[in-house]
Amino acid sequence: MIYDCKEKVIIKSYFKSHKPIFSEYFPSILFLTQTDIFLDLVKNVKEQPDCYIINSSGQVHPFLYGAACDFGLKIKTPVIGYTKKLLFGVLKVYEEKSTIHGIYSNDLLIGFAIPKPGSKKFYYISIGNNISLQTALKLFLELDLGVINKLNTKLNNYIINKTK
Repeated sequence: MIYDCKEKVIIKSYFKSHKPIFSEYFPSILFLTQTDIFLDLVKNVKEQPDCYIINSSGQVHPFLYGAACDFGLKIKTPVIGYTKKLLFGVLKVYEEKSTIHGIYSNDLLIGFAIPKPGSKKFYYISIGNNISLQTALKLFLELDLGVINKLNTKLNNYIINKTK
């Protein structure tokens, strides 16, 4: 999905199906199978975005290197990874009186937990490549987080129509 952060509008959506390589995700090196899928999806995008935000871990990974990092190494555009489940790391208070938590590996800050609007759940973000963690946080907070729900709805509709 191409989203204009300044205007807060979805410009275009692209969907493509791939045959699953593995039916279940294990937090190990199997995440590397996702890189080619991301590369294939973006190779025909005419509009070059300033940043990609992908539904996959960046540094919030047991190896501190997830699919968002691998994808980010292959492209020249900044990449932020986000997930809806914390796969690795420990949540700690990041700033007093803030609802945002830091995600730490030992004492190293590797990501942030951002509350979902109207929920007790979080989006877990971390860097993929070519971007600082502070910039990733700033960009993610500028998003209308409802766009993630819109993306999920559009994706579910695409899957339903594809299976008909």
